[in-house]
Amino acid sequence: MEQNRKNYQEKAHKILDDIFNGIDNLENNFKDSSKEINSSMDDTIRQMKAEGEKLKGKFKEMCDANSDSWEDIRNGFEKAANSLHDAFTSARNNYKHK
Repeated sequence: MEQNRKNYQEKAHKILDDIFNGIDNLENNFKDSSKEINSSMDDTIRQMKAEGEKLKGKFKEMCDANSDSWEDIRNGFEKAANSLHDAFTSARNNYKHK
């Protein structure tokens, strides 16, 4: 059980890294866009970064959790990570179409 928990935490850390790298790449890609696109993407990226910081907090909480609450916290982390990933994908797709 402990090994599964450790493996999941390593996977979750990679998910966090991937999300933040993706947000940074998106931000770098739209810097030279029109002012209208830049403004709306700036708001979107600011929101995604704020959600990412909350997700980091959930990750820390998950790592520090005792065995009784770990699974519930892990499920909360997964839901938040999926939601943030979906927001990132949507923003990236919207940017590609402009």
